[in-house]
Amino acid sequence: MKKRWWVAVLILMVAVAVVGGCYVWLRMHPPMEVGVVASNTTGTSVLVEVTNHGWEDAKVTGVTVNNGETPSGVKMQVSNLLRGYTVTDGPDDQLPVGISFENVGDVKIKAGPTNAEQLASLDDGTATKEDMIYAVNVFHDEKVHRVLIEYEYLGMTYRDAVEVDF
Repeated sequence: MKKRWWVAVLILMVAVAVVGGCYVWLRMHPPMEVGVVASNTTGTSVLVEVTNHGWEDAKVTGVTVNNGETPSGVKMQVSNLLRGYTVTDGPDDQLPVGISFENVGDVKIKAGPTNAEQLASLDDGTATKEDMIYAVNVFHDEKVHRVLIEYEYLGMTYRDAVEVDF
């Protein structure tokens, strides 16, 4: 009887260590990567590329600018690797065919390659129209100096800040 009890305790300790180790590893290695940053000439429209190199889909849950201000508009630009992105002055601007503005909360950012791997596939000619790319577009009344993107991955919330130096 005592032997079963010790085995059960040992299994529980191993399970707690594995779950705790995975949690710590995920916290130390966030799955989202922010890449290309571009803006319009006035700095009131900013595009921030987001790439999910984790195992599951991620979802942007919030965006603020400068000192925690709520931007006047936020959209997710969805395109493919061959098409690229377009910087616009507002969410109502016409976009080229193959690029769309979506509501941020409606888009699940698919797990895939890192920014560097995407660029390498462009360089070696293996990129396709099926390689989806995503960018958070922020529209604000004042010049944007900083963008804070909050996202959810595997039930955990992460925050990533991007300085806009244009």
